[in-house]
Amino acid sequence: MKSKNLKLVVMLMLMGSAFTVLAKNVVLEIKVHGQCGECKERIEKALDKPGITYASWDVTSKMLTVKFNDKKYSEDDIHKILNGIGYNTEKSKASNDQINKLPACCRPGGH
Repeated sequence: MKSKNLKLVVMLMLMGSAFTVLAKNVVLEIKVHGQCGECKERIEKALDKPGITYASWDVTSKMLTVKFNDKKYSEDDIHKILNGIGYNTEKSKASNDQINKLPACCRPGGH
């Protein structure tokens, strides 16, 4: 009888710990300082990665809605991806080298 109870307790503990490690999808809205439809394509393409299930940037509002697996990416990772392709966000800046790689019309003040 003790063996059955111990097995049950161990099984319940394992099931409980499995639920705590399950990833959840996080939805964020981030202001991304792009300019045009080309920027939209570039931003959304950069976020087309396993673990990111949705990314849509609005040209008018400059707001990006992104849905991602929090076990693969953090909010900082999303900002770094965008900075890495030359876009400033509300929380971080792209390097001048990355900004200068953008087409002239897509750089800050380009339109």
